[in-house]
Amino acid sequence: MTHRIPPLAALRAFAAVARHGSFARAAEALHVSTSAISHQIRGLEAELGLKLLHRATNGAGSARTAPTAAGILLLQGVETAFAQLTASCDAVRAAAGRERPVLTISANGSLGSLWLAPRLATFAAQHPSVTWHMRAIEEEPDLQREGLDLAIGRARPGAIDAGERLLFAETVFPVCSPALGLRGVAEELLRHGLLEEEHGTSPEKGWRTWLAALGLPDARATIVRFSNFNQAIGAAIAGAGIALGRSPMVDDELAAGRLVRLFAPRQMPGSWVFVLRRRHGTAPDPHVAQLHDFLLAAGGAECLSR
Repeated sequence: MTHRIPPLAALRAFAAVARHGSFARAAEALHVSTSAISHQIRGLEAELGLKLLHRATNGAGSARTAPTAAGILLLQGVETAFAQLTASCDAVRAAAGRERPVLTISANGSLGSLWLAPRLATFAAQHPSVTWHMRAIEEEPDLQREGLDLAIGRARPGAIDAGERLLFAETVFPVCSPALGLRGVAEELLRHGLLEEEHGTSPEKGWRTWLAALGLPDARATIVRFSNFNQAIGAAIAGAGIALGRSPMVDDELAAGRLVRLFAPRQMPGSWVFVLRRRHGTAPDPHVAQLHDFLLAAGGAECLSR
């Protein structure tokens, strides 16, 4: 006996809830109401005859909606099927010689080169039917005027606007090239150039704040200032001194061994957080939604935003 396949909309809603751990976040990702998601899930569970999700309690117990054992089995099949459908559609478009759409994302220069660029390249390789263009924009852009599909911007902690999603919060700590051979003794800072970016109203990014915290006299320190974070980190990788690194922007450099962290676990929270913004008022491109979710997962936003 062959059973009919449940509606694709219901399967898509189920996969979104399982991935995001929340009916509300799934509704936001799919651009529908939470009640529509709930209706789809109830219908799917009724049709298959099994409970597919453990609902979040928001109190004692689970604070995240998660798939049941049956739900995990279904999710594996749904994700595989949708991936195959996407690949097939991309292949058909390519065979038809259809011009690939160009979608644009922006970030400031340092974030773009150190964090966004490698992740965008990874995502783009998985979605060859779209051409992605990354623009370096230092000021907060107007997405509509600039023609941007996505933008990474800054916000003060606790002051994220409606429609924005927290990408990551930063932590600041000293880093240097392993070639310097430092032992992590505070006095070593006074024997090397201290590299810092122009930091404005973010004292945690300035060496005077760190020297005071470490009990060192700043009058004996040699501080070299750069116009942006990228330049300071580049000088540190070259072994020219010690910089104040920002995680997760320097995480790839630390993992590759091009930088090492000093004085761990000492660190300072950043004065700003980074948020992801989408352009509204236009028909959503599914690739934009996919990149949006991909970057949130890469930034650890799911755990930070709860």
